[in-house]
Amino acid sequence: MIFIQKLNEKIIDEITDSFNDIDYANLASWLEAYKSIETKPFHLLGHFLKISWVNQNSAKMFLETNNSNRYGNAHGGALYTLADVVIAEDILHRFEDKRDVFTLELKMNYIRKANGNYVIGKSEILHLGSRTAVAECSIYNEENELVAKAFGTFFIDFK
Repeated sequence: MIFIQKLNEKIIDEITDSFNDIDYANLASWLEAYKSIETKPFHLLGHFLKISWVNQNSAKMFLETNNSNRYGNAHGGALYTLADVVIAEDILHRFEDKRDVFTLELKMNYIRKANGNYVIGKSEILHLGSRTAVAECSIYNEENELVAKAFGTFFIDFK
């Protein structure tokens, strides 16, 4: 019986230690992002990365720990996601009927580090066909300096 009690204490201690290691700010941020999906239809990662729409073809991403690298600059993957999301939403807004948009290919060039309070991604559709689209997204920092440029091909499908 003492063995079982000590085992249970060890398990409880391990669980407690793992809860102590949780970054509660990130956990709260994930929960807030999850809650906002119901009120603002958009994917979870976009909410977690603090992406908000400026207009049909541009969005702002506030720079916080969720989307920064170890140096305090915007994480390259977060910038990539911003470009992907901005282009896809721009394509979707151009069709009145319900469609789905899937990324076929997206190339990203990083030009300078992105730091400060936010970055803005702006999409430009270069070709819009019935099944594919080609577009680019320019990402700017607060000083309106080009931070990154994405170029991609997207598949358009009927729901």
